[in-house]
Amino acid sequence: MSLYREILEKNRKDNLIEENDKIVVGFSGGPDSVFLVEMLMKLKKSINFDIVLVHINHLLRGENSDGDEKFSLEYGKKKGLQVFSRKINITVLGKKLGLTLEEAGRKARYDLFKEILRETGANKIALAHNKDDQLETFMFRLTRGAGLEGLEGIIAKRDMYIRPISEIYKKDIIKYLNDNNISYRIDETNFENEFTRNSIRLDLIPFIEKRYNPKFKDKLYSLIEEIREVNRVLEIKFEKYMVNNKLSIEKLKQLDKYLLSKVLIQYLYSYGIEVSRNKIQLIEDILHKGGSKDISLNREFILKKDYDFLTVEKNIKKESQCIREIELEIPGHVIFGEYVIEASLTDQILYDSENFYTNLKTGDKLKIRSRQDGDRMIPIGMISEKKIKDILINEKVPKEKRDTIPLVVYNGEIVWIAGIKGNEKYKNSDYKNCVKLNIRRISS
Repeated sequence: MSLYREILEKNRKDNLIEENDKIVVGFSGGPDSVFLVEMLMKLKKSINFDIVLVHINHLLRGENSDGDEKFSLEYGKKKGLQVFSRKINITVLGKKLGLTLEEAGRKARYDLFKEILRETGANKIALAHNKDDQLETFMFRLTRGAGLEGLEGIIAKRDMYIRPISEIYKKDIIKYLNDNNISYRIDETNFENEFTRNSIRLDLIPFIEKRYNPKFKDKLYSLIEEIREVNRVLEIKFEKYMVNNKLSIEKLKQLDKYLLSKVLIQYLYSYGIEVSRNKIQLIEDILHKGGSKDISLNREFILKKDYDFLTVEKNIKKESQCIREIELEIPGHVIFGEYVIEASLTDQILYDSENFYTNLKTGDKLKIRSRQDGDRMIPIGMISEKKIKDILINEKVPKEKRDTIPLVVYNGEIVWIAGIKGNEKYKNSDYKNCVKLNIRRISS
């Protein structure tokens, strides 16, 4: 079956594109988005609908990013399509909102897609996720302890979003474009394994194919389809457990553990919140405790337990509550968020996670702050630097807690990820009098 016929059949089955639709298409200029538009142009011959293209220049790759933008504008002109293009500095956006580059890029894209949707009167947003993206998403979520709902891969149709080429492999997309002499752009960062998803694509999946099963992708996709069918059969409507737009704890307590987790998962998904087993367990634990309690779900949302109800609310932090940087001169102590950080002289060595014994000196001036993009240090026992982000991941620190952990900094270098890991360069080596760094929670 030709690729176009596969897409035609997928469209018939899922009603992705219908008569008189107006569709915003995310267009990077890469092979996936070019292939998507090529297929949509073919589809227009049998279905009456309109499309506009949206391109974002993330300003990350210098001339290459500008080249992508120029290509996108020229491609749209050649096809007679309107192109909306915008430059967005996602490095600045990420720092402003406390997001990683990946998160900031995703937010910028989806915000712009929805803006153009409203501006043009469109009713759908088409994204160029392919079959490999689905497999990578499955593996990514699996490593983070997702439940069955999270292991469905990327759904072809959800709300206003459609993914018409989500069952086409990347290699087939590339072959089609090359065979038909259709130009596209290449993002060289896709070949770097700096990000987890890239590493899954470049390292993990090829390793499994080579070592265990050359048809691993096909087998994995069959499993994803099975999971989707199981989820469909076991589908639960969380709305049944709502009272006045809040989840009723009384009703939730009547459910067995499996059904309870499904209700909570569906509730969080309704806000677009990524779900993990740990997150669900945290929520389940507070159901049987008295009083009020807040749980940070991500940078944008918190879950509030208030007497007999659960609600998801925006995580709005007042400017006065945002801690940027605090100075600490040795000896002394400061309060940072919910922690006390103390630097003192000692000759008593007691190794535990709350203390780090250093080669710092009396009078040294430290800075206490949260993590920033690009932070690195040499962990105790190692000889080379690692990203703070990777250290926190290896130490299994929940994502929602990573920005709350104090970093102790001296002369621009990170001395200690408080309560987690010290810097090899600053560890005390003479086992005599030294400066001890200590972290403890503020007593409630």
